[in-house]
Parts: sequence; structure tokens; C-alpha cells
Amino acid sequence: MIQKIKENGGILPEGTVVFLAEDDPEDVLLFQMAIGRLKNGYELMVFKNGEELLAAMANPTRVRPDIIFLDINMPVRNGMEALNFIRREISKNLPIFLLSTADDLVTVENGRRAGATGYLAKPRTDQGFVGLLGAVFSVDWSNRSADDFYVHLNLG
Repeated sequence: MIQKIKENGGILPEGTVVFLAEDDPEDVLLFQMAIGRLKNGYELMVFKNGEELLAAMANPTRVRPDIIFLDINMPVRNGMEALNFIRREISKNLPIFLLSTADDLVTVENGRRAGATGYLAKPRTDQGFVGLLGAVFSVDWSNRSADDFYVHLNLG
């Protein structure tokens, strides 16, 4: 299922396209609420798994993402598999953030090695998502060095 949401004003440049691959409806809702609260100019496209996201990216008539958020644990093709494919076959520089409930350092390091732009432990509240997305969207990731890696963990 693909959902399009458009809002105006805020941190994101007008017309920013955000892809989210997430199979948990509650996490999708939290993400949508958070990005909606930021009242940014964006288009959000939601995919149930990495395979749906990759199919959309392979379609030459489809809009291209400016930034991608991948849940790590999804059916069909998980976030790490999708990340590896994108880095190998599509783009070395597209900003891609892994989302997970896991915040162990081994998983974080695996994400860094696979070429993720960052690793984000999923906040437990919509307000946590607002703060997290506000921090991510306040940076111009298109100019990042391949060595830059953003990490947000739920510590405490």
C-alpha cells in the first residue's frame, strides 16, 4: 500500500519525497503523525516491506525519494537487505536511515558497514518521533561524507 500525504511549510524543502518501508501499522501511524506535526513540505510514500520499496524505485515513471527510512525487521525483504541492494545497485549517496526497536551496538555497526546514513532506534511516542524526525530533517544529508553516520538510541 502506498500513501501520499502533502503538507506545506517548515524544515523540509517544498516537494521533499520521503519513502518509509515499515510493516507495523502503529509505527507507520506514529511516523505519519510526527511528520505531520512538523508541517513540512513533503510527500510521504509508505511501503509494507523492502520489496515493495525496491519495486517502486525500479519503476522509471515513479517519483524518486529524497530520503528513505527502512524498518530493519520486515517480511519479504528486510531493511538491511533493501539497504544493501540500494547501495549496490541504485545509489551510494541517497540518505537512508535504518529504523529499529533494537538498539544494540552490533546491529548499529552492521548498519554503518552496509552504508546507512544513520541508525534510529524507534521512539516509543509520537512526541519522540517528532523530536527524532526534526533532528534528522534539520540536516542536509545530500552533502554528507560516506564516513558520516548518525545514531539515535533509546538510552535509559
